[in-house]
Amino acid sequence: MRKFLNNLREYVPIGAIIMIVFTFITIILHILIVNIQEFADFFNYYLSSPARTFMAYLTAWIPFSLAEALILSIPIWLTVLVIVGVRFAKLGKKKMCSYLSGILCVLLFILNSFVWTFGSGFHTTSVAERLALDREKVSAEELYDTAVWIIENINLYADDVVYDVEGSSVLTHSYNELSDELYDAYETVINKYEGIRINNFKSKLKPIMLSEPFTYTHISGVYSFMTGESNININYPDYIIASTAAHEFAHQRGIAKEDEASFVGFLVCINSNDPFIQYSGYLDVYQSVMKALKSADKDLYKEARLMLCNEAKKDLSNYSKMFDKYRYSTASEVSGSINDSYLQANGQKEGTKAYDMVTDLTVAYYKTLK
Repeated sequence: MRKFLNNLREYVPIGAIIMIVFTFITIILHILIVNIQEFADFFNYYLSSPARTFMAYLTAWIPFSLAEALILSIPIWLTVLVIVGVRFAKLGKKKMCSYLSGILCVLLFILNSFVWTFGSGFHTTSVAERLALDREKVSAEELYDTAVWIIENINLYADDVVYDVEGSSVLTHSYNELSDELYDAYETVINKYEGIRINNFKSKLKPIMLSEPFTYTHISGVYSFMTGESNININYPDYIIASTAAHEFAHQRGIAKEDEASFVGFLVCINSNDPFIQYSGYLDVYQSVMKALKSADKDLYKEARLMLCNEAKKDLSNYSKMFDKYRYSTASEVSGSINDSYLQANGQKEGTKAYDMVTDLTVAYYKTLK
């Protein structure tokens, strides 16, 4: 055994050995997280939350998305790795083992980062349970009632929204100001709904530099657990940007499941003091609820749609026209497949269909208001 350890230290750096041991510990913790919900709740709130906060503060001073920069530089890093790897191979087995150990450490670091900062959020007590929401099968009438409630609020806040000459709603805040508004709204939600139980902190939105080509993936925002950044696709309409920002901030605060992040983001938007953010929250979820209502009862769908104010109809129409350019793309199919596999691998068996499941939560929430 001693001889084996000496040989191991000779070929594998001590840093790599420490990383491997730490990874085994992480795997054990992950098994506990997956199988014991109470442990997942504890881990996410008391261990992952400080880690996410630290990462967000660590990268906040960078004026661009570090996550995007790292992704764009992958071809460069791969080229460098191959060139350096060839050189190490010529220096002998020990040097090559040391080099490969370094690559392994990077990969293990990514795995450990996911488990320690974000992964536990997929296995915590659901938001529906925390807020005592009944997600039983939704009827067409319940969808209709919820749609009417949403439409009434859209019409209400539309009066205070600024529209451009083409009829698209306009975000009059800077992205930093939007971040601050959402921080305040999160404070309101946390105080209002004790069951949410997340730690709030000030963070900044990171606009994606290549937002226009990125739109072909149909992704309006993404949270990077590696850098702690909430990245926003600014090529989307302003009302989508605001609601997406609330969604990505939910991820940043430990709400991992997509339907739950969308619902918490919705709650945050409608509890904001800013009319545009409130309008954005209602208008975004309107699309999900109306899609479900159309499938359930086309007559009720048509009736509800007639109630929507002309300003909001024009806003939605402009978004649809803008999105036509990106609607059918290979990039969206590839990214959708990857995201679907990622979500299912982390226990969200519905995969990308989970995005539309915010409808169930919204209807269940509305029923508590009646």
